[in-house]
Amino acid sequence: MSDGPEVVAKGFVDAIAWGEHHRVWELLSADGRRTVLRVGTSRGMDEALVARLGDGTAATSEREEFLSDLIKGLRADLAGNDLDTVEAELDTSSEGPPGTARVVLVSPLPAVLNLPGLPMATVDLVDEAGEWRVERIIALTSQP
Repeated sequence: MSDGPEVVAKGFVDAIAWGEHHRVWELLSADGRRTVLRVGTSRGMDEALVARLGDGTAATSEREEFLSDLIKGLRADLAGNDLDTVEAELDTSSEGPPGTARVVLVSPLPAVLNLPGLPMATVDLVDEAGEWRVERIIALTSQP
């Protein structure tokens, strides 16, 4: 395994922050991608388009539009947090099955406060063929 789960989770957030939509898709696990497409279907996305996206036959313009919308949705889920300063910490308090990891995304507070950062989301990862991939991201806080 090349990078640890914290590095991959941080890279995922960085890709969201910088609009690197192809990188976001690449870092999702197979189940993570299926979940994203299932959510799209439940929100009215055309099922034929979902099928094309799932099997990699979507037109470039369809894929680009879908991935741009995915970035917008992820940014909305994490709204109110400065994604450029997020820190990723491995959650050792709850061990899952082998080949899985949970990372807590933390928004740091000013050093003068001398307090730990505020958890903003968790990222569940899975080992796929020796590489950590994102299964899901769950925002812990949301802004109106």
